[in-house]
Amino acid sequence: MAERITDKYKRAFFAGLAAILPTILTIGVMVFCWNVLNQYVAGYINQGLRAVLEFEFAKEWYWQGVWGLQDWQLREEVVAPEGSWSSSDLMPFSERVEAHVPVWLGFVLALVLVLMVGFVFKGYVGRQLLRLLEGWIHRIPIIKVIYPYAKQVTEFFFEGRRPIQYESAVAIEYPRKGVYSIAFVTNEGFKDIADRSGQEMVSCFIPSSPTPVTGYTVVVPKADIVELKMSVDQAFRFTISAGVLLPPDQLPPLALKTRKLPRPDSGEGAAGETDPEDRGAPESTEASPPADR
Repeated sequence: MAERITDKYKRAFFAGLAAILPTILTIGVMVFCWNVLNQYVAGYINQGLRAVLEFEFAKEWYWQGVWGLQDWQLREEVVAPEGSWSSSDLMPFSERVEAHVPVWLGFVLALVLVLMVGFVFKGYVGRQLLRLLEGWIHRIPIIKVIYPYAKQVTEFFFEGRRPIQYESAVAIEYPRKGVYSIAFVTNEGFKDIADRSGQEMVSCFIPSSPTPVTGYTVVVPKADIVELKMSVDQAFRFTISAGVLLPPDQLPPLALKTRKLPRPDSGEGAAGETDPEDRGAPESTEASPPADR
C-alpha cells in the first residue's frame, strides 16, 4: 500500500515537472539572450548615451534648452539657492543622466541597430561597403585567420547558404558501427577522401546535447546517410532534450503499443490508459491439482 502511494506521488511529481520544465527552459533561454545582448551590446550603448549627455554642448542644448535646468542643477554637488525645491530638482547630475537613459533603452536600440545593419548590407551599396570592410579585416594578422571561418558558420546557420540542401535531419553511424547519431549535412566532402575511397563523401555536423551549437564534424560516404522524416527543428528538440522529445511518427510500433496512444477511429483519449495500480492480478490458467481422496 505504501509503495502504491509513493508511486502515485512520484508520477504526479514528474507530470508536473514535464508541464513546468518547458516554460522554465524558455524563460531561461530568453534571460540568457537578454543578459548577453545587454552585457555586450546594450550596456555599451547606454554608456555611450550617458557620456554624450554629460558633454558641454548637451548641457546647453538638451538640459538647459529642452528641460530648462539651471547651472547649479548640472553639477554633481547640487547647491540650491533659497526657495522651495522638489527632490527631483535637487538630484545630482549623474543620477539625472542615468534616469534619462534606462537599461531597456540600450536593449531596444541594439535591436534597431541590428535591423538597420541587416537592411543596409542587403542592398548593393551595403554589399560593396561590406566587401571593403572585409578587405581591411583580411589585412589584420590574427583576425584574418579567424574571420573567414566565423563568417562561413554564421552564413550557414542564419543566411541559409548551404551547398547541399536538406529539409530534414539525417542519421549516420557514429562513433562506431551500429550506433547512430543525428546530424546535418553541411557540405560536400573532401576530394582527396572521395578519390581514395571511391565514394561520394559529404561533411556532416553532429550537434551535442544539450547545447547543439557545439558538436563534431565528420566526413562520411553519402550512401551511408539515413534520411529521417523529421524537420530540423524536431532534430534540435531531440538533441536539446537528450532524446526525450521524439516526434510521434518516429516512435517504433512497440513504443506505440506500450504507451497506448489513442487511435483516430476510437474515442479513447490519453487518459484511457489503464493505471498499473488498477489492474487486477492476472487470472491463473493453470489447473489446480486434484484434491487428495
